[in-house]
Amino acid sequence: MPPLDIINGPLMTGMAEVGRLFNANELIVAEVLQSAEAMKAAVSHLEQFMEKADTAKRGKVVLATVKGDVHDIGKNLVEIILKNNGFDVVNLGIKVPPEELIRAFQAHKPDAIGLSGLLVKSAQQMIITASDLKDAGINVPLLVGGAALSARFTEQKIAPSYQSAVCYAKDAMTGLRLMNELMDPATRARVISEHTSSGNGVSLATTVKIVEKPAVKRSPKVRRDLSIPEVATLERKVRLVPDLRDLWNYINPFMLYGRHMGYRGDFEKHLAAREAKAVELYNEMEEVKNEAAGFMKVRAVWQFFEAEAEGETLRLFAPDAGEPVQTWKFKRQKTGDQLCLSDYVLDPKDGKRDHVAVFVVTAGEGIRDRAEKAKHEGYYFKSHGLQALAIESAEACAEWLHRRIREDWGFPDPAEMTMAQRFTSRYRGKRYSFGYPACPDLEDQAGIWKILRPEEIGVQLTEGFMMDPEASVSALAFHHPDCTYFSVGESPDGV
Repeated sequence: MPPLDIINGPLMTGMAEVGRLFNANELIVAEVLQSAEAMKAAVSHLEQFMEKADTAKRGKVVLATVKGDVHDIGKNLVEIILKNNGFDVVNLGIKVPPEELIRAFQAHKPDAIGLSGLLVKSAQQMIITASDLKDAGINVPLLVGGAALSARFTEQKIAPSYQSAVCYAKDAMTGLRLMNELMDPATRARVISEHTSSGNGVSLATTVKIVEKPAVKRSPKVRRDLSIPEVATLERKVRLVPDLRDLWNYINPFMLYGRHMGYRGDFEKHLAAREAKAVELYNEMEEVKNEAAGFMKVRAVWQFFEAEAEGETLRLFAPDAGEPVQTWKFKRQKTGDQLCLSDYVLDPKDGKRDHVAVFVVTAGEGIRDRAEKAKHEGYYFKSHGLQALAIESAEACAEWLHRRIREDWGFPDPAEMTMAQRFTSRYRGKRYSFGYPACPDLEDQAGIWKILRPEEIGVQLTEGFMMDPEASVSALAFHHPDCTYFSVGESPDGV
């Protein structure tokens, strides 16, 4: 049997069955990656028997994370799935501006372009990128995906800016299905028609009247008559976290095994019951951890600052200084409890100011290169697992450091507190990161870099104010017992 017929026949049939089982909830992401590894190994073996003119490609796709965004774990997963289902994939990497995409289109003549981005700002950048592609005369289908995206945003914001087909892919397997349908003459016209906007970039607006409460300087839900706790030190601290195994105890299993590796159900419960799939996934991730333990570096920088608040304005000071080192103007909820982050800072008492802790942690040093190397060698599970482990190690470090900050504030967690309770913030105070609902302006991140200098631990800000490497976390920590997570009402959809 000719090698090309083997690839296009039983191998592709096998990958199609993998996709069917995944969509039927019978396979998880980790198993799809292992199937792709088998496909890669088979094709690599057959290539030695193939003529150079032979090709098994179903179509060509250019992939890119949009300008300003450093997140690529999802895009890399799409690359793996598409490549091992017969597509030729050109992965341009991260922080790709529209002009680079246009040059890539002209050089590679792809059948589709895939755009990825994690945060709200990236979703807005997709609108700009789509418009620039249209102005360059490009009209191949766009596939877009990312945490901040939705089908509604794609349909009402991105598609009108492109005026050609824009398909929302909620995950890698959806992207594969869309590409298969786009490359099939029997379904292509329908898919393009269903995903092409008939508008001109201007959507109709419905006027909704919101009755707002009178403006307040401070939410009535946040107490003011509390004593200001002492802090252990106001010195800036920089630390390499040496004990990775201890740190990994702070990893949320739902995020690592569920969100990233696709496990369905209560992983911890199933692992304790020794269910086969949970045990297998745990053991495979332990192998990734064992390898990562030899090179992963987790670093942290943090500091307590004296703080004063006035209305929505938060000012941070060096010890006993008269002028602030950093000032932020936060947004306040227009309705409901009318909360604002500045409400969680107590008024000075007896000449003593309240405090706010600021930190940045990272586990991303060298991870992207190692994940790329594993991907190119066909070790897809390891490639994806390394990226997932780094991201969740940074989150674990944030959890570990916040616990230490609470101790330095004088209110350590009770001895009986479980990790599950920490993962649901059952402690005093909260930490808040820019770009999220309580403080959505990502540009405010620059203030952290001004006062904390996280470059020392290897974390840079992109032009879009995102952290590079991806596996990094920044936050402001408040001690107020009334702290809660809230949204100031800005819709990620923007529609």
